[in-house]
This record gives sequence, C-alpha cells and structure tokens, in this order.
Amino acid sequence: MHEFSSDGTASLSVCAVVVTYNREVLLCECLSALMRQTRKLDAVWLIDNSSSGDTSAELLKQGFIDTLPPAALSAPHEIIKKHEESGTILHYIRMNTNTGGTGGYYEGMQRAYESGFHWIWTMDDDVEPKLHALETLLSYSNLGECIQASRVYPDGQVFEDNKYIDLATGRQKFLKDAVFAKYQTFSSKNFVSFEGLLISRNIIKEIGYPDRRFYCWCDDFAYGLMASLYTNIIMVKEGLIIKKLKPGGNTIIFGRKSLRLRDNELYYMVRNQFIIFEYLKRLGTFSRLAYLSLTATVIRIAIGTIVYERSPGKLLLLLRGFMDGLLKRYNNTKPST
Repeated sequence: MHEFSSDGTASLSVCAVVVTYNREVLLCECLSALMRQTRKLDAVWLIDNSSSGDTSAELLKQGFIDTLPPAALSAPHEIIKKHEESGTILHYIRMNTNTGGTGGYYEGMQRAYESGFHWIWTMDDDVEPKLHALETLLSYSNLGECIQASRVYPDGQVFEDNKYIDLATGRQKFLKDAVFAKYQTFSSKNFVSFEGLLISRNIIKEIGYPDRRFYCWCDDFAYGLMASLYTNIIMVKEGLIIKKLKPGGNTIIFGRKSLRLRDNELYYMVRNQFIIFEYLKRLGTFSRLAYLSLTATVIRIAIGTIVYERSPGKLLLLLRGFMDGLLKRYNNTKPST
C-alpha cells in the first residue's frame, strides 16, 4: 500500500487505467503520451477487452511489452514491463472475453485500487492526453476528489460538456448560465466521463467500481452521480484531452438534434437509461415524467432512423433496447436482433 507523505500531491501515487478494443494505432499514441507526462505516472493498467485485431502484436512492435499473451485464454492474462524512459510500469491485461467498456474500467480500477494507488486516471484508447494534462489536473486536487479534463477534437473544436444531469429524468441538460466558462478555469458537475477522469481512491472506497450491467454507455454518468454525493466534481476548462474520433453527425428531428449512433450504441443508450432511473430512485429524486421523456426520445430517434437511415435492423435494436430496459433484462451483454 502506498502511503501519504507531507509534501503535497507530488508525493501521491498516480496510475492510469486505459481500456482498449481493436484500436491499436490510436492506443499506442495514447500510451506514448502517458509515458511522457510532465508529472510522471507510477503505473498504467491497460485492459485489452479481447481485441480481435493486432493489438498485442502492435504493443510488442512498439516496445510496450516484451512477449505476446497466449492465443487461447480461460482467464485474464497479465504482462508487466517497465517503460525505459519514464520508469512507468505497464500492466497489460489481456482479457479472455470482451466485457465492454464498463467491464474494462471495473477490471482496471479494481486492480489499481487494490494495488494502493492514491489517484486513478481513466481514459479510452481513442484519446490522447496533452503532456501537461496530469500535472494540471493534480493542481486542482485541493478542490475535489473527482477532477475531469475537458476534451477537444484534433481540429480544435471543443467537445460540448457544459451540461448537467437532471436528477428527476436522468436527461443531460445544458447550463443556462455559463458565466463560469468566461471567467473561471473550472466549473462543478454532477456527472463524469471516463475519458480523462482523475479520481481519488477515497471515492472508490465510498462508491465502489462501475456498474457492469451498463456494459457500455451511461456507466460514467451513473458513477458521477454517486461520486457527487461525496465530493465536488471539478471540470477543468482547459482542453487537456484530445479526442481523436468524432461521433456520427447530427440530424434535426422536430427541431432537436438527434445523434446518429452505431447500432450497439443506440441499443445501450436506450436500455441503460432504465439503469440510470434506478440510481435516481435510490437518490429519491426520480420523476415518472422520465418515462414520458424517454419514450418521446425513442419515438424521435425511430422517425430519424426510418426517414434518414432506412435501417430496419437499427429500428429493431432501438425497440429491443427499450423493452430490455423496461423488463430489466441486463444480463445479456450484447444486443441481438
């Protein structure tokens, strides 16, 4: 177990948890940036969700590991290597099955927490932290124990994150008064994103690990809601995380933006709202209007799917997500048509 000392945040141990699936080129760019942070990382836990591509081979080629994992696995397999230049220890965990992004974060955060790290920095494989990102985030650690990095796309466009979670319906809503964006370097939130979240072990001790029922999508929102009960969630205004992949384009349906999502994302976005409802009920803030709001959203997306994408399969997944959530069918990790 790492121990606190009296000389401030520089003495505290920090590790990163990166979850990857079939993005070996982007992953190596992310890892390279992590190894070159101005505030050195003590370790990186890389959770490979049983990638079907060349992830292990690319990691070997780039020198991040010295050996390949076995081709067939019945349990997660770990390979450890110390990065020569930074001294950061890389723990490469090759999973024997794809547990989704949520399962990957669960695995990595659990390993990091049980290893005694004071701070855990989470991110996906398609983001790249700027070299001073960790140092900057830690400078806000006196304000809260969940510190969120703002994200920007490679073209400089800012990822829209000036929102909050409505505790009655679970919907994301934009802040009406955004004065802080002009005059302050940070704001407060009631949700988080696992893309660039720095979280204290004290919070993990209180709320545990991500809820694996989500599989992917909305898991970080729920985690942020629970974390907000114990700490200030700080959103740093500076764009410290470069988000390499943009989501699909928006279409305007009934005067509102509707994001064009991939099939699985569409399924989980709808299904997982019902898990969010469970969290809101636990908090005592849930309103039954949430069901009407979600139904209206599903209808709007369904119309967009019919008119713009003309995809019967996608429409079926949308409806399947709604019914699986309504009936609490969360045991199936992958949607089926």
